[in-house]
Amino acid sequence: MPQTYQFKRATREDFPLLYGWLSQAAVREFWGDPDRELALIEEEIDGGDCNMHIVWGIADGREAAQPFAFIQDWGPETVDIPHMDDVPTGTRAIDVFLGDAAFLGQGHAKAFVRQYAELLLANGAARVVSDPECRNARSIAMFKGAGFEQGPRRICETGDPVYIMTFKGGDSIAKPQQTPETDKT
Repeated sequence: MPQTYQFKRATREDFPLLYGWLSQAAVREFWGDPDRELALIEEEIDGGDCNMHIVWGIADGREAAQPFAFIQDWGPETVDIPHMDDVPTGTRAIDVFLGDAAFLGQGHAKAFVRQYAELLLANGAARVVSDPECRNARSIAMFKGAGFEQGPRRICETGDPVYIMTFKGGDSIAKPQQTPETDKT
């Protein structure tokens, strides 16, 4: 039976969970200092263009006992991100990390990322992209497995080389069963 996922809007109550995840070596390697990252999340949590969600696994209609990942989407045209200045207006960029290491290597990330990208397109996004660092082979492989195509190598705002990856879809791994929450409450 296909795995489906729920995307619950991140709130301040999730900060301890997020901080714990951001503090893990595997997450910190690509996301950076957890204090800085949590401060950036706090800047956007009550509004703005960035939609942040905690990912919960759903199997056979039952909610998993715990959340296991974080995903956010944002409009590249709303910020000064030169390496994405050629994406169409209405594009949504996504960033993601798997917070619970027990879920690594089981296909969860590619399945929920695909489901989320499909939801964004179904809700009117012109395109869905991401920009993993070129040295992050695990993330690049996950995005490819989720239906993203590797595009050009660019230098991002931090000076790191990244690949622009675009969601192309294909046969669905997980059928969308909800839309990402759009209200800010």
